[in-house]
Amino acid sequence: SSCAVRRTRDSGAPPDPRLWRARAPLADVMARPATFIAGLFAAAGLPALVQCCTYFELPFPAAVGNGTSYMIGRTMELSNILGRTTYQIEVVPKSLSGGQHAYVGLMNFLTFDTRWEKQAKLKIPFEGMNEHGLTISTLEFQEAVYEKPALKVKSVHNLLVLHELLARCDNVQSALDHLASVRVVGDGILPGVHWAITDPSGRSVVVEYLRGQRVVLENAPRVMTNDPNLEWQWRNLDTYANLSPRFPHENDFLQVDTDAGNAGGGVGMVPRAVGHGWNLFGLPGDFSAPSRFVRMFYLKGYAMKREPPQNSSDAHVLGAALLNNVFIPRGSVAGDSRSWMDTYPENTPYAVLKNPQERKLLVRAYANAQWREIDLSRLDFGEARAWPLEDGTLGIKDITAEGADDVPAGEWATGGDWPLAGEQKPDFRV
Repeated sequence: SSCAVRRTRDSGAPPDPRLWRARAPLADVMARPATFIAGLFAAAGLPALVQCCTYFELPFPAAVGNGTSYMIGRTMELSNILGRTTYQIEVVPKSLSGGQHAYVGLMNFLTFDTRWEKQAKLKIPFEGMNEHGLTISTLEFQEAVYEKPALKVKSVHNLLVLHELLARCDNVQSALDHLASVRVVGDGILPGVHWAITDPSGRSVVVEYLRGQRVVLENAPRVMTNDPNLEWQWRNLDTYANLSPRFPHENDFLQVDTDAGNAGGGVGMVPRAVGHGWNLFGLPGDFSAPSRFVRMFYLKGYAMKREPPQNSSDAHVLGAALLNNVFIPRGSVAGDSRSWMDTYPENTPYAVLKNPQERKLLVRAYANAQWREIDLSRLDFGEARAWPLEDGTLGIKDITAEGADDVPAGEWATGGDWPLAGEQKPDFRV
């Protein structure tokens, strides 16, 4: 599939129980060495399957003042690792975060049996927003090479960076300062990731670790996917410079009338664009990371040029439409038949829309695609709370009994008559 699969080795030693019990504070997880996290996956015999996600930001006029707000969208494609993965939305209060701030996170739950405990659980946040509106999205990045541990310097495992920053930082700059004060480490077993970090001011950065060095890029395109690195993705946009937001009339000067002189008629004027959509001819449609990056950049840009959002509702509608374009139907991405671990088809377990300035986070699932909103400005961060991502329903609302019963008869007709009232005439434009 478009996601990488790696096999772990059993270290032979039991991991610290605080790491893998979901009931333990995440702060306990943060305190342990990275090797314990890798040991947990190895002990469970779990592959380190990584997510292949898409991220973007949409600007729109701020509700207050003359500034700009951003609606942030992302998808998650971790799928169901060996049938043992579930997702949950959680409030992590300060008493459990180990830091100064509380946050709302989307947790990836892995449930498995080890030689030491049945139904052990591990949870890792890959998406979240804290009470100050700092938001972080963690996306797969296999190219990552992390820093080396150093004496007397705190080490943070790459999969726990999101928790570390949301619990201890209140804006983009403080997050970057904190990263500069620690060592972000990996283990060569678990998947590499990179991060999109934003805050209510509108500043947006991407943090990657390449060849053991931290790389911070101001995310001017406001799009991110996975491998290769972000600068490669930016250069790759040049390959599609032939795309256009305009209807293709550039070759009209070549047109000839094929009907002329043919008794039976020809095919009319050629060349001409028949139907719509030709301005996007050549836009890649597959689910690979480079293709998703290109597709999101150009679709977002053209939609914004034609009809820019005027408020958060407009941004929500456009954001949801863009998320639909990178939504992976279960089973459509080919699995690797040579891998015993690639038995559960890849799909998009959830999609997120978040508005840092208004402190709102919206989530929809794969089966239940109804958007659900968490307003952080009204949330009690003093207690831990949780919501299941899937609730066992499809989120369908039955409106059978809600139809209007006072539609005037003159507004519709049957039997082929125009469904128009009075003398109203149809207005066709070609």
